[in-house]
Amino acid sequence: MALRRILRIDNPDDKKILTTRCHPVRMPNPSLKQLVADMFETMHAANGVGLAAPQIGITQRLAVISIPPVVEERPDGTKVEVAPEQNFVLINPEIIKASNQEEVALEGCLSLPGWYGEVPRATWVTVEYTDLNGRRQRIRRATGLLARALQHEIDHLDGILFTERIRDLSTLKDYSEEMAPAAAE
Repeated sequence: MALRRILRIDNPDDKKILTTRCHPVRMPNPSLKQLVADMFETMHAANGVGLAAPQIGITQRLAVISIPPVVEERPDGTKVEVAPEQNFVLINPEIIKASNQEEVALEGCLSLPGWYGEVPRATWVTVEYTDLNGRRQRIRRATGLLARALQHEIDHLDGILFTERIRDLSTLKDYSEEMAPAAAE
């Protein structure tokens, strides 16, 4: 595995790649396993929830998402995992259904570290994609962080940056000196 350089929105050369609509991945593709391993390693090293291939300079429709486990604290102080970590490898993903309702929440991006803005997203989405084994999969009515991450990463594959989704740019702020309000995607 290898750490890859994450392209930045605020670098004009990087932004050209980040705003490019990506090509579909051809399957089967044996080299994808190594690329996916590198993407997960790079994403985790940057404390991210998602990473799309264009963020590391590859204009292919490929993204990885890692939703952390849900842990609850019991009255006696012990912590128990109530939902396991969820990892997704999304090859040629597409949103096939989305809620008409929106949620606005602070959202960040590994391509603009430390910066967060209020981004409206559908409250749920259904996504079809191909997995690493070449099988077509469907995530039905994803909600919460997974729904937001799916929309964010698929936007990357379409050349759309989260900053373009912000309706009120005054909400875009640098939180790098403070504790980050949410995970970056």
